[in-house]
Amino acid sequence: MARRVMILTSLTVAREFRVRFEGFLGGLRVIEIGNELGEYCGKVLAGLGADVVRVEPPGGEVTRAYGPFHRDTAHPDRSLYFWHYNLGKRSVVLDLDEAEDQERFRRLAVRLLQLPRR
Repeated sequence: MARRVMILTSLTVAREFRVRFEGFLGGLRVIEIGNELGEYCGKVLAGLGADVVRVEPPGGEVTRAYGPFHRDTAHPDRSLYFWHYNLGKRSVVLDLDEAEDQERFRRLAVRLLQLPRR
């Protein structure tokens, strides 16, 4: 009697069973506000499939000034350090000391996290 062996890879499973892998935290939404430690936590959560939105102050997060830089050109948009810790995240610039941006943040939280409206 011949045995039939099928080796399943994630691609095979997705194709055969129409399963879409979203990561362990797929469907989780996170608003990240913080320093370097917050960036690391957000990186881990995004890597596990969470939808992470990074809130940066006007002028950008301080880690944008950390080297090394792409093609050795120091620029906030070329920091390899920042890219590494913020890969897979979305970003928004808000000045949370300003009342107008505090309201924008509240609306963002309501929309992303589906909180009750006041």
